[in-house]
Amino acid sequence: MNNFSPEQKMQTEFISKNHQRPDSYFGEFFGYMKQSLAAGGSELGLGMTLFSLAVSTKATRIIEIGRFKGFSTLCLASALKFLDIGWQEPKQHQQRPDINYDVFENPGAGLLISIDPFPTIEAEDLITKTNLNKYVQFINKRSDEVDLEGEYDLIFIDGDHSYDGCKQDTLLYVPWLLRSGGYFILHDYFGWYDTEGQNNSPIKKITDEIIAEGICEHILIDTGYMSFTVFRKW
Repeated sequence: MNNFSPEQKMQTEFISKNHQRPDSYFGEFFGYMKQSLAAGGSELGLGMTLFSLAVSTKATRIIEIGRFKGFSTLCLASALKFLDIGWQEPKQHQQRPDINYDVFENPGAGLLISIDPFPTIEAEDLITKTNLNKYVQFINKRSDEVDLEGEYDLIFIDGDHSYDGCKQDTLLYVPWLLRSGGYFILHDYFGWYDTEGQNNSPIKKITDEIIAEGICEHILIDTGYMSFTVFRKW
């Protein structure tokens, strides 16, 4: 007989549920997403949003800062695979004169630049197991040691969670590498609670500062867990 505490039993049950065979309607991808949830990582809602945001905006040039065990890497790389396969919208949807639909609807194979100075074997194994290697370039360095060029469609920042570290990542990448109209995401809006129940998340402080500057459109996605803010650069 196993003498698990109530907390351990809950954790065991949670992990077991995530490894059940996924319903065929939702397929392998959602199964891998659930299996990749880990303490210290991101919540499922973030992965759903990363995937859908990249697909719906046809983001083919993506940067992620912070990889951990590969959950966000899986979701973003899977979005690139979905875009690579493609789909056909009805001609009636092509109403905007500011968009070249021949280019917009044929973005070509995309690439995710995944930056983390502390690579984990779990992240690399996950991308290999899901056959997503062609969509991912691993850069195992500090974010301030990486020199990238060009413009990117989407930047996900979830690396150094100190105020100074997250602020530096935002200032180093967003103004110079994110295209106009592109999106960036800051994870962990909630957290670091004190004994009085006050949210002392450094990421919340940075988020509030960006909002106060009025330089981006934004929306807080409250998942009930750590949550995140999506910004759109003017």
